[in-house]
Amino acid sequence: MESEYGRDYGRVLNGGGEVLATGAFEINKERCEIVFRPVVDSSLLDRETGPLIMELDDGRMLDIAGKYLRFRLLGPDGDRQSIYRLRYAAGQEARGTPVSH
Repeated sequence: MESEYGRDYGRVLNGGGEVLATGAFEINKERCEIVFRPVVDSSLLDRETGPLIMELDDGRMLDIAGKYLRFRLLGPDGDRQSIYRLRYAAGQEARGTPVSH
C-alpha cells in the first residue's frame, strides 16, 4: 500500500537532534514502518544506541522504535547500498507543523 506521504526525502536524527543520515523514504502506515534509503551510508545509524527520530521533509517527525533491519543490496551500478526498515509505534501520527516549500 502506498503511504499518504509517498516517496519523500528526510533525515534520521538521534535524541540530541544530530543528523545521522539523509535520504529517500516511504512510509507504510498499515505496517507502521518506514523504508529508508540513505544517500550515503556512514554507518552512524548502526552505532547509535539512543532514541531515533525520522524528520520528514515537511518538518514533521516520527519516533522510531528501538529495532530496525538493515539490508545491504547490490545496486544497479555494482556498488552496495543500504536500505533500512524502520518501525514506529502503532497509531503514532507525525508530530509538528508541516512547513510548506
